[in-house]
Amino acid sequence: MSSHTQTPQTVVEAYVEGTRGRDIELLKQIFHDSAIMTGWLGPDFLNGSPEPFYTALETNEVGADYTSNIVSVEISDKIATAELHETNLLGLSFINHFHLAQLHDGTWRITSKLFRHF
Repeated sequence: MSSHTQTPQTVVEAYVEGTRGRDIELLKQIFHDSAIMTGWLGPDFLNGSPEPFYTALETNEVGADYTSNIVSVEISDKIATAELHETNLLGLSFINHFHLAQLHDGTWRITSKLFRHF
């Protein structure tokens, strides 16, 4: 079991680390293979896999002024929710809501990310 997937908290922390460092392999470890990302990016409503997020990170610098704040992590048995605020990610700031699930092997993964930028 990876230290990044031991708890919902460590998964969200790994999301921040992977985003800041543009570490796509780490991000792919913490998102479930069937994860979806849904939200508003400007006037565009997006709903699909995390692949466009990975591509945006691969092709753009995150910037030294990127910051994040884990607002909450709530666990209920084998499911969890988390809220994360990000500032200056690719020039935008976001509010993210994650759904996480504990898999049969005991690890945790992000199953969905709901976001909006401001």
